[in-house]
Amino acid sequence: MTESTRSLTPIISEEAFSALVQVRSQSLFSMLSVFKDSDMTVNKPYYFTLLQEAEKLEGFLDDHGARTNFRWLYFAELVACVRNFSLAGFHLYHILDRYSDYLGGERDNLRHDFQEKTHQTLDYFSDVFLNFFDAMTEEVAAQGYEAKVTPVPQEEWDLSVTPQLPYTITGEEARNEEERIISIAQSFRKLVKEFRFHKLDQKIKVQTIEEMIPGKINETMVTEMEILLHNLQSEYDTYIRGGLLEKSNEKIHNLRGLTAISMHLFEALKWLVHFYERHENNIRQSDVKTKISEMVNNERLMECITNYGLRFCGKYLKEGNKAAESILSFFSKPIVYELSIPLPQGFHARPATYVSLVVQEHGTDVFMIVDGEKFNCRSVLDLLQAGGLLADSGKQTVTVEGDQRVLDDLKILAEHNYCEDRDIPQELSYIRVLRNL
Repeated sequence: MTESTRSLTPIISEEAFSALVQVRSQSLFSMLSVFKDSDMTVNKPYYFTLLQEAEKLEGFLDDHGARTNFRWLYFAELVACVRNFSLAGFHLYHILDRYSDYLGGERDNLRHDFQEKTHQTLDYFSDVFLNFFDAMTEEVAAQGYEAKVTPVPQEEWDLSVTPQLPYTITGEEARNEEERIISIAQSFRKLVKEFRFHKLDQKIKVQTIEEMIPGKINETMVTEMEILLHNLQSEYDTYIRGGLLEKSNEKIHNLRGLTAISMHLFEALKWLVHFYERHENNIRQSDVKTKISEMVNNERLMECITNYGLRFCGKYLKEGNKAAESILSFFSKPIVYELSIPLPQGFHARPATYVSLVVQEHGTDVFMIVDGEKFNCRSVLDLLQAGGLLADSGKQTVTVEGDQRVLDDLKILAEHNYCEDRDIPQELSYIRVLRNL
């Protein structure tokens, strides 16, 4: 804002502004005071209301330029921090509430592990909110007024399970439904490779959160993953949800659920990373950063981002990748090609690995057939076993069975002698990426 613009803007005194804040902050203080009562329980509706109150107060403070006023900067930052953690908590409760809808009944240990660690994370959030509340009440007291708290009845968010209307929509076949779910499954697999490319599936070996953010992980990176998942979910809901295809294959429904869980996890993770980048980096005034760091406990925040957030993002993306591959294999139309055998040593480790990587890239089942026995081309060990039989037989070609898209790439690989004495062809450049993951 230029000086000429500022001269046209009415100025409110800090004392007069304090009186306005006293009124405007009452609802948020009342919501935060819930954490003072150990008998009170919170849930998704509570987090939604807390988020609304934080956003309203934050907007009011920003409209009056509180973050450019030294006296009100710290209080404004605290309100923004409440909003960040409210957003993260809301998305975690959303997953807990919708888990059965996303993935049906009880699943394996992953569900139990996720629920247990999510509740531990939300307990940590409660501690952080309580620290924010105490700091905010102290800060407004320093500004000359007392925080007013009105008891909030728990009945307003006491509903633990939301009743569902009966499912009465009958499945209808949509145009090009099969092609669309194949495209969604392929896009999901590309997203998983992007996650692996950033090495987010690996344990981050850092000692402090300063080493981790933004060097190893940052808001932009996490937001990109969340947007990609949101786009897939939107495409699914437009073209697949409620159709005959979804009802005929459980993996299709599961893929949508795993997409949603991953998306909301990345959304929660985004706001935790945003919190650190926005409110604790070195751009902010050092005293504000130090105070907030003490309230959130950076070691616990780092554990929450890595050992909870990224860990479960990776687990659910892995499950989604399995569902996507199952879908692609289900809709593949197997054909048979006759391919040459690599010269001069046959299917030893390197050519077998390259064949496996080509099959992994496409995600559908491909089999090598030797003397009537099928060998899974995803498995290097299977291919080595098949290679041994082929060497004993003296054959110069081998039969492979699978989806045409995969076999076309395997044909290119065979035409280049499985890269035994030639460079990887441009059409198969993805092999270079996959072998380094």
